[in-house]
Amino acid sequence: MPGLTASARITFDAHTLLFASVAILCGYQSILFAIFSKTFAVTEGLMPSDPRLDRFFTIVDLERGLLAGTTSLAVGLVLLLGAVNQWRLHDFGELVYAETMRWVVPGATLTALGFQTILSSFFVSILGMRRR
Repeated sequence: MPGLTASARITFDAHTLLFASVAILCGYQSILFAIFSKTFAVTEGLMPSDPRLDRFFTIVDLERGLLAGTTSLAVGLVLLLGAVNQWRLHDFGELVYAETMRWVVPGATLTALGFQTILSSFFVSILGMRRR
């Protein structure tokens, strides 16, 4: 099965998927860094309270972060197990690269995002605690 053809000269396939995965992971890590930095600065009194950050924390709390992270992690692991199952069905021999990568890249991306979300949820909860 060929990749998605956008025009006569452009085809999106496994390599494009890998580039998109890296962009998603780097972007997500950048957003987390911004949240961590702002939370620390506000908690330590280095910056004034930010209404956007306050709104964010009314929507996103530890439990919701853990739920989202666990869901992403589980879906990612299901995709990765699907790829391993495809390999098993081929008697652990050679696989069609492009087809396998369509399972592995999203699976690895979701697994990494889920793991990051779980750990980040704990960390930002700790950062948000007021010191006595």
